[in-house]
Formats: sequence, C-alpha cells, structure tokens
Amino acid sequence: MIFTDDQEEFPLSEGYMHTASEDLSIWVERFIEQCMLDAVSEKTIKSYKEALEPFIDFSKMHVDTTIEEISARYINRYLQYYQNRLVDILVENKKIESTDLEIVKAEIKKSKLGKNDANFYIAEQCENSLLHRSTVLKMFLKFISEKNQEEIDYTKLFRNIVKINISEKDTKHLTAEELDEIVNFISEWTSKHKRFKPRSEPQHAYRDALLLLLYAYTGARSEEVVLIRLEDITELTHNKKRFYAIKIKHGKGGKTRSIAVLKTKISKYIDYLRENLPSEKYYISSIFEKGIYINKPYHQDNIRKFSNYILNDALGIKKTGLHVFRRSYATKRLTKDNINIALVAKELGHSVAMLEQHYFKHDVTDSIQE
Repeated sequence: MIFTDDQEEFPLSEGYMHTASEDLSIWVERFIEQCMLDAVSEKTIKSYKEALEPFIDFSKMHVDTTIEEISARYINRYLQYYQNRLVDILVENKKIESTDLEIVKAEIKKSKLGKNDANFYIAEQCENSLLHRSTVLKMFLKFISEKNQEEIDYTKLFRNIVKINISEKDTKHLTAEELDEIVNFISEWTSKHKRFKPRSEPQHAYRDALLLLLYAYTGARSEEVVLIRLEDITELTHNKKRFYAIKIKHGKGGKTRSIAVLKTKISKYIDYLRENLPSEKYYISSIFEKGIYINKPYHQDNIRKFSNYILNDALGIKKTGLHVFRRSYATKRLTKDNINIALVAKELGHSVAMLEQHYFKHDVTDSIQE
C-alpha cells in the first residue's frame, strides 16, 4: 500500500448549471489563495489578478460555455480578444494610430527599430502585456489541472503556443530505512551545517532542520508547516510521556487540527526558537536576514530546495519534493504502525473517502518486499 500524491482537491465545477465564468471565478480565488500561502508578494498577486480579469470578462461573454468545454480554440479566441482590446485602448488614448501600431510591431520582429524610437516602447508594452497575460493564464490552467478531482488536463491547450509542464502524479515514498537516515542526518544538522553550507547561520540551520523534521513527523502539507507559529506549539503529557501538540491550520476553509510529536524529537529546536524569536506570534519558519528575524514565513520553494539538497546531494536518495514526506508518513501510519484509517485521515486533514479514492495504490511488489 502506497500513499500517493494529493493533487485532486476540488471538483472541477461547483454546480451543474454553472457557466465557465462562474466556475473560473471560483478557481481564481483558489489560485490567489494558494499564491498567498506560497508567500508570493502582494505586488505579484495584484498583477496575477489583473492578468486574469480579462479572461473572466471574456468568459462572461460566452454564457453557453461550461468549464469542461474550454478548448484550445476558446483560448486562442480569448488571446485574440485581449490583443484587440489592448490595441483599442492604445488607439483610444491617442498613444498610437492602429496602422502605426501594426507597422511598429512588424518592425520590432525584423529588428529594424532602434530602442530610441518612441513608438517602440508602446508596441513593446503591448507585446509584453499580452505575453504576461498568456503566462499567468498558463499558470492558472496548470493550477486547475493539478487540483481538479476529475483530472482534466488544460495544459494540453497551450502546447501549440508555449510548452508548459504539469507535475506527474508521483507515487514514490521513502522507505523506513531512508526516513531514518534522513531524520538522523537532520538531527545533527545544527552542528555540521557549516561543512555543507559555509555561509549559513545557526538561525537558518535550526529553522531548516525543524521544518524538515516536522514534515517527517506530522505528514502536513508543505504550505501548512511553514505557516505554523510558535504559539501553535504547546506541551502535553500522556501516559507519562511528554509531547508537543502542534496546531496545524489548513488554508482551504481555515480548518485546524492538532498532531502530537514526542518532545524529545524536536525539543532543542523549539527551545532555540523560544529563546531567539522576538515573540510567540512569529512563524517558526521566520526569515532571518542581516542579523534580525522577520515575521514572514519562509517560502516553501526554498525549503523544498533544501530538502532536495539533503536527499539528493548529501544522502544520495533519488527522491524529491516535500510531498514525499507526507506520503511516507501516511504509508508508515497505515502499514507499519497499523493505525486506523479514520485517525490517519484526521491527522492528514482529509476524509476517509478521499484517502480510499485518491491516495492509496496497492502494489504487489511492495507487498512481497514487506
């Protein structure tokens, strides 16, 4: 039994009678929410919203189209619509004549215009705006492709324009031996990080080690771990054993759950943060720059790079990403620990039905090995 990737989070459409524009508007909200969880800057998020607004406006003009019916032709018609809209705005504002605009665009492609030509900037702005909208639209459709339960792949619509890649549904998980090797290595990271990362500071080492250990010990999503605050970690005693109860907040719907981790596993990192972070309100992943902590969550892409470095370069384990820890956690809980699936579902923030339907694959080879 293998814990597989949790990509399918939402139904493609929220209602039988929903139009494409209604469902796309909901998906835009989810896309922006994910960007916020990923610590994307406010300026960039604003540009994403502005880039997607014309696509929603175009969809509102086609009330008979559903989200399932969006095709390559539909995308091409939208891009043509947006290009015409840009030209109309430029001409309406008297920045350039429509005929001149087409001439300048043609000259740019032939490299016959110098950068000092006034019309060059106007035409280039038009081209760059269209390219930006197209790029954000591809990111948006890639997000839908990875997150819809029906596994509809909209990235295919762009393959004739610009190639974009959608992450494969990776079913790999870490073996018990690999997980032990990683935990043992990371547990000593604060004393040997300089050998591997000479420019890193102790504050970076304690933060990065704790984050990676929490991925291994909690099975939480990548965005959930970096958003844990120090105040979300409290102590409790059960059967004479000391634990940390870690409150994990899920961005989708704001639900919370708690997972217990033995205190001895991570106490030195928690103690270090409590001694050094300015406040319990600070994220455990807070950025450390120029000798001070900034209460801003560390970007999960950075901790993903660190994880890949530890697995691939330091230990030679040819598996990547942070989600491999989540799959490994669930596989271990259900097989080796023999924990009830309902409890595992609660720990992961999923329903039992979701686990049974999407996250497990029985593999004969694994059964033989076990």
